Amino acid sequence: MTDPGSHGGTGSHDGAGSYDGTLERTATGGTIRFERHLRFPVAAVWDAITNPERLADWWLPFDADITVDLREGGEMVFTSRSGEPGPMTATVLRVEAPVLFEHTHFVAGSTLLWELEAADDGCVLRLTQQVDDVAAAVDGCWVVGLHTSLERLAPAISGSPVPWDWDAFAAAREHYAAIGAAAAEPGS
Repeated sequence: MTDPGSHGGTGSHDGAGSYDGTLERTATGGTIRFERHLRFPVAAVWDAITNPERLADWWLPFDADITVDLREGGEMVFTSRSGEPGPMTATVLRVEAPVLFEHTHFVAGSTLLWELEAADDGCVLRLTQQVDDVAAAVDGCWVVGLHTSLERLAPAISGSPVPWDWDAFAAAREHYAAIGAAAAEPGS
């Protein structure tokens, strides 16, 4: 099983080996947060989170064709090459290249905000997902999915993308379920 906190290479974030996702319940739903210290310049991380070819290397657990119309009101469309799941569309809400990118989620009532800040040894990536329905986010293991995707980001930026690791997903799910941020594996 792959350690869900391992990053390897020069792209690791501070606290490698840790689970850094949080889910805070609010009066209007919830907020999922991640903060990663990446040893890459802002421009490289910006490219990885906005360029369709780069997104395909790390974000989804399936092969997909991705299009991104990187302007306010533009669409991000993720189409699975196998046909399942069906196409998923998000709408771009804000773009302040290369430091801020906000878009809707595929599920109504949720947005994702990506913020990049230069640091001495690379940059800090802050990812915030607002959710209206915390139960759906917990049941859908959204924190686990984001964690697993973000584990793949640094290897993708360094030019060595790694495949989705379902064992790492399961380990992360166990951790996040124990703190109430994900549903437990059925039967566990």
